[in-house]
Amino acid sequence: MTIQPTMRAKPTHHPVSPSMPTTRYAELAQSLVKAISGGQYAVGSLLPTEPELAELHGVSRHTVRASLKMLQDLGYISRRKSVGTIIESANPRTVFTQSFETLEDLTRVAATEVRAIESVSSVKLDRALARSLGAPPGSQWIRLSGLRVEGGKRAAPIAWADIYIDAAFEHLVDEIRRRPEELVSAIIERDSGQPFEQITQIVKGELIDAPLAKRLRVEADTAGLRIIRHYRRHDGRILEITDTRYPADRVAVSFQLKRNRAPG
Repeated sequence: MTIQPTMRAKPTHHPVSPSMPTTRYAELAQSLVKAISGGQYAVGSLLPTEPELAELHGVSRHTVRASLKMLQDLGYISRRKSVGTIIESANPRTVFTQSFETLEDLTRVAATEVRAIESVSSVKLDRALARSLGAPPGSQWIRLSGLRVEGGKRAAPIAWADIYIDAAFEHLVDEIRRRPEELVSAIIERDSGQPFEQITQIVKGELIDAPLAKRLRVEADTAGLRIIRHYRRHDGRILEITDTRYPADRVAVSFQLKRNRAPG
């Protein structure tokens, strides 16, 4: 059975500056990771408390909590009631749990998976590729291909990604290269002035072939997870498709399903 969860992005009426940096909680998370990896906080010791971290870094406790959630998802820390935040590892095994409820969750994933674009090409979808991606045959796209790596590390790559953007946005390629930590969808939204209204995600299990296995540093025919996302604007047109392939032992995807309550 194929499950296609849908996430709806809430339109924003706040303009975004082209020079806007990575989210503050992601910046704090990266700072804490460097401190843990560099030995400032020893494995087995406690991190400072949320109020202490907030004061130390000049941020809100909400920002601290979001940062600590990222570190917990990545395996650096654990959090125990009445004990505190414990450093579990300075170099955890790279297994990512992608938990999605909102568009902001995609931003969190983007902050941990940095693009390394290796090639850019114009593509007209033939029937086979169109069927594979769930896109219209004959449509024109710009494909940006490369590895996804954990920010700032030289460990094994997380995944291989093919990002397809509508050919009308070819002028954004240089900006996408300059901002490897930012969602391509955010760059397109900023350029077009229109938010994406719907994101559809399709998750498939498949084997990783030999050429891709070499790039991902796994054995050929290793089990993998393929995640395809369609980014649609208000009129239903797809402006971006991401096709990402992960070795199965490097990612887990979590969805939260809620029962609709009957009226009355």
